[in-house]
Amino acid sequence: MVSDTLRKRPVVGATGQQRAQSTDAGKSNKVDGDVGKKNEAGSKRSLTFAIGGVLTLLGVAGYTFMRQPRIDIHGPDIPSSTATASQTTLAALESVATKRDDARKRLDGLASKARREEAKRLGLLTSDEVDAILEAHERSWYVSTGSDAPRLRVDTNQVSSNAPIEDYLAWSPLASTQFMFGVFDGHAGYMCAEQLSTRLAPMLSESLKAVDKLIAKDGDKLIASDEDKDPAPTDVGGTALKLRREAPGIAWDRVPLALTATFVRMDHELVTDSLAEFQRTRDAATMDALLGPAVSGSCGLVAVVDTEANEVVVANTGDSRALLGVRLGDGRWKAVRLSEDQTADNANETARMTREHPNETSVIHRGRVLGGLMPTRAFGDCRYKWPLDAQRDLFPTLYERGHRYATTPPNYTTPPYVTARPVIVRHKLGPNDKFVVVATDGLYDQLSDDEVVGSLGQWYDARSAGMEGNSLTTQDENAATHLVRAALSTDRLGRRDDTVIRRLLAIPPPHSRRFRDDISVQIITLNQ
Repeated sequence: MVSDTLRKRPVVGATGQQRAQSTDAGKSNKVDGDVGKKNEAGSKRSLTFAIGGVLTLLGVAGYTFMRQPRIDIHGPDIPSSTATASQTTLAALESVATKRDDARKRLDGLASKARREEAKRLGLLTSDEVDAILEAHERSWYVSTGSDAPRLRVDTNQVSSNAPIEDYLAWSPLASTQFMFGVFDGHAGYMCAEQLSTRLAPMLSESLKAVDKLIAKDGDKLIASDEDKDPAPTDVGGTALKLRREAPGIAWDRVPLALTATFVRMDHELVTDSLAEFQRTRDAATMDALLGPAVSGSCGLVAVVDTEANEVVVANTGDSRALLGVRLGDGRWKAVRLSEDQTADNANETARMTREHPNETSVIHRGRVLGGLMPTRAFGDCRYKWPLDAQRDLFPTLYERGHRYATTPPNYTTPPYVTARPVIVRHKLGPNDKFVVVATDGLYDQLSDDEVVGSLGQWYDARSAGMEGNSLTTQDENAATHLVRAALSTDRLGRRDDTVIRRLLAIPPPHSRRFRDDISVQIITLNQ
């Protein structure tokens, strides 16, 4: 069972100062910067709640101190890590909040170039303050996969740049030896990613059951025939049936079909069904809840790890990324990419977009979809999917209610321009495959694939050798924390120095968004 997530969110539909604060905090480089420019505007109990208040000030609002705490990760049996935080940690977090508040006053109102120069002159955080931020959201736990199968170790962490953070994490058991791990990187707000983090895993379970029924009927390989003409129901099972019919004679495997059906159906509910429901009721009281997740958007990456079948299947929509860490025979580490970034930098994606929208020279403009959106595949983002008449009908009201991306892109003629249909990668796990990294693009903005796997490999090697100390390789018990620290300690030339992270984490939101993105990481260690 998933407990409620308590997050202090900007109030959608708020007016005046509340809306202006929401607009500034939600700025994202995945969406067109021009839109942003156009619309800028002493007891354990007491210690627990004090820490919660400080974390809210730090832009990591939503830290939930409950028996089953939730930040942005949804799934069963996630352990608590900071309900017994020390007075030293509390003092460090309070100090960070004060420093960031002072820094924000110095940076507010400056032009871009002046702001960047002033940010370089901000005082550095102390090492204790950096540690307090990095340890606030870390989680580690083991997942039992049955008596005859090895356990999985899971390490997660998140560090925000947006306030509040727009990333979400999720995990869920699908079967006794099969588990889902997901990262959802929101843009233009948090609402779409939030919905994905709670709704996608149950839908995937439903989809797997529906595909199993198709297998029971038609055999192990899901191949559509010309006689397969029964109407498809309007649920995820019907979506799987429809996908199969779209490619007669092509064999689908169980997990790839279930994942594809889940992604497609989930987006249909968020974007199309919500629009139909609002058009039916025209109830202003439900407008934000129904249409907010459609106006905002999210990338989504899900890895299904099956310890009995010894395989991992990755479904990716957007520019989050999954990597496999492989230990070679000579002791070196190798990074194997388990997903493709779906942006205009991907030649396959550019070719697909051009093929689907012939004679539209601006379909990819300035490296973005219609000049605005960086990922070519995403959930939500109805401004790239809704019919033009629906946008003209609803966008003015949505914009007035605080949804600042409720605007129609230029040269909008043949929607939809963006799809949530994922690209699937299936990998058979071998004895040298040691871990899977699932992370949002904020991590890869800082580190290359080889640097991610190499840094994490050094961490594993140091722990295996029993090394201790306070070096970058040995100081963190949590693998995801180690990786986030390494990313934020690396400068643009690939040099690592703790002054880099002390400076980056001193810059307050929303200004920090010019220097770093939200970072969310899940690391699944195999064969534990």
